[in-house]
Amino acid sequence: MPVTGRWHARAPMALRGAALVVCLGIATVPALTACGSGTSTTSPSTTSTASSPATTASPTAEGASTSGSPAPAAVTPTTGPGVFGDPGLGARFWRAQSKEDNCGLMAVSFIVGERTGNQPTEQDMITLAQNTPSGVNPGTMIYAPSNDPSHAGSNGGVSVEDLVVLLDHFGIKSAMTYGDQTSMQVLQQYLGDGRKVIAWVNSTIIGDPTGNATDQRTKADHFVEITAIDTNKQIVHLNDSGADHPDEQVPAATFTSSWATGQDTIVATAPPA
Repeated sequence: MPVTGRWHARAPMALRGAALVVCLGIATVPALTACGSGTSTTSPSTTSTASSPATTASPTAEGASTSGSPAPAAVTPTTGPGVFGDPGLGARFWRAQSKEDNCGLMAVSFIVGERTGNQPTEQDMITLAQNTPSGVNPGTMIYAPSNDPSHAGSNGGVSVEDLVVLLDHFGIKSAMTYGDQTSMQVLQQYLGDGRKVIAWVNSTIIGDPTGNATDQRTKADHFVEITAIDTNKQIVHLNDSGADHPDEQVPAATFTSSWATGQDTIVATAPPA
């Protein structure tokens, strides 16, 4: 039974050409897709730089506006002692997704809005992704055409590596990392430095921490933007297009459980210019 107020992403599939099951507790490469969870043909080490964004994501062209709209006024990245990030700024650009498999596109739109002050609409992001070649699945676009049957099955969605491609379209440099290159401490550092972060998580754990929902809880299937971490309250603030309100707040333990299903995979931007 679906959790009220959430758009659930579909469970990811195994990588094409490999007999690999992706689930919590099995050491393998991530099936790098969410919100419909199509398949990626390669591992993260061959498609995205696997070192820290601190050394791989250049700040060049960060924050460039995509139109004549003025960029937002500068904000202090850390809003108070023990709080890393700015949940208030993030909440201004939250929007709910109207499709089941476009959470990744929405997460990109949040970051573009926060960095440039000119947020693309949901349809803008769909059109862009449907006309931009995938950086990980040769011969395909990042997001399938609107009438493609994959949107109604388990092959829809966007590959995590392609979030880097989409952010780059707006002049925002980023890099994907996962596994032992990420941690809650790394997230705190990035958010405190003014970076923006998208995490690959399990939507059911985030939306139903009590365990009442029947949806799967072992595979990452959803993208969210982490807007802040409050270490005083042990709360993680999210821009979650699958929620019904901005500034979704979840216990840190719930977030880490959900994040672990995707091997702690993130896309992190370079620091602001």
